[in-house]
Amino acid sequence: MKMKTYFMAPAMAAALLLAACNNDDDMGVDLSKPISLSFAPASMDGQTTRATIGIAGASFEKGDRVGLYMDDTGYANVLYTCQGTTGWTASSLLYWPDAGSYTFRAYYPYMETVTDAVSLPPDQSTAEAFTQADRMWASATRAATNGTISLTLDHRMSLIKLDVEDGEAISLDEIKGMTPAIVGPMPSEGTWDLQTGAISFPTDGKTISGIRPYMVDNGDGTLTYYALVMPGTVFKQGDKFFSLTDDDGTTYSYKLNIDGGFTAGASQYCDIDLTVHRTGITLSGFSVGNWTSGATGSGTVTMD
Repeated sequence: MKMKTYFMAPAMAAALLLAACNNDDDMGVDLSKPISLSFAPASMDGQTTRATIGIAGASFEKGDRVGLYMDDTGYANVLYTCQGTTGWTASSLLYWPDAGSYTFRAYYPYMETVTDAVSLPPDQSTAEAFTQADRMWASATRAATNGTISLTLDHRMSLIKLDVEDGEAISLDEIKGMTPAIVGPMPSEGTWDLQTGAISFPTDGKTISGIRPYMVDNGDGTLTYYALVMPGTVFKQGDKFFSLTDDDGTTYSYKLNIDGGFTAGASQYCDIDLTVHRTGITLSGFSVGNWTSGATGSGTVTMD
């Protein structure tokens, strides 16, 4: 355990002891105690989180790892591991250098060797693959305290959320058995600035032709597909956007018929409602929402 030792003149020590005895509520911050931190992911307006996909609420799960920086202190890339309901453990205890204020920066998922490279996996069909692609970041300045400091990490990628229901002459079970895909081209490599949290990609960089999304059966006659894309990815009106392929090779496709198309925004999600018919896929709704802590509100795009 890392401990800090402080020395002071006897007269000063006596004065501090007298002040403490005169007012037990004005003892200040005990700098010998380690800093207590906790972390949470921002929820998608109370819906989807990285840890509990498709379930209301937001929480990290046991074993999740967050990296922490405490600026101007020398504490860099300290590993915090979630212990479930019992809180977090740190690879190295942090202490306040003084009673001032300091800026904390946290990111997920933790990297043993920090790099600014970020890549987009084409297969996000498992919970592990999806959550590992969900880059999150937070920055906050806090005054020295012996209480717990809570940091909420915002999602820095952009989320495509497809709510699908069965239509004419086809069943939900049939749809569940098909292979889904968000269709590209989509940027697959970029950079992640841990100072600002921003993710960007070169316009002439590598692309992927499609993403296999994570699927959730909502139990109410609908399915939801989730896929993460690079913020700034452009989806053009009239281009093939989503497909479902049956075992016999039959493919049902949806061409984006949103006026002007849309650009996937950083820390936002696009919520798209689709109905699958035997003759094809139709659009019934589209909205944009925030995927950040304390942020609410949404936008809409006109459909043809």
